[in-house]
Amino acid sequence: MRARILASLLTAGLAACQPNQGPATTNATAAADATAIRSQADAWFKAIASKDLEKTLSFYTDDAQYLSAGRPAATTAGERRKLWEEDFGTPGFSSDEATTQIEVARSQDLAYQRGTYTATIQNDQGQMTKSTGKFVVIWKKQSYGQWKAIIDIDNADQ
Repeated sequence: MRARILASLLTAGLAACQPNQGPATTNATAAADATAIRSQADAWFKAIASKDLEKTLSFYTDDAQYLSAGRPAATTAGERRKLWEEDFGTPGFSSDEATTQIEVARSQDLAYQRGTYTATIQNDQGQMTKSTGKFVVIWKKQSYGQWKAIIDIDNADQ
């Protein structure tokens, strides 16, 4: 009897260590989430390219942080707006982004996106200069199912 109880407890304990969903279900859901995030990211890239301030800001949660290299952390909607207004107001500003990886957490409520960018601006002498860099965006699935950025980090390669 004691051996049966011990075996039952051991079996239950091992079962508890297994994922809640089978690999096919988890992978299919993660792939669908990654596709949704990629779609959001592509729309965000288009908003940045067209310098659409309101659309650019719409991809952030209310409490998101924008951590842009060489500038103070933007932790409020007003601070994020100010940084994007500065970018869009810079003569010759353009930015071309590309996603290199999207990874969805097993919990399926967080994900990260890694990528690269090339930004172009006009320098003080009127010449166009390019800067390359990388970025990481942490996405959070909202209660209504849409993914929004909670952390946006970028930094130049040089």
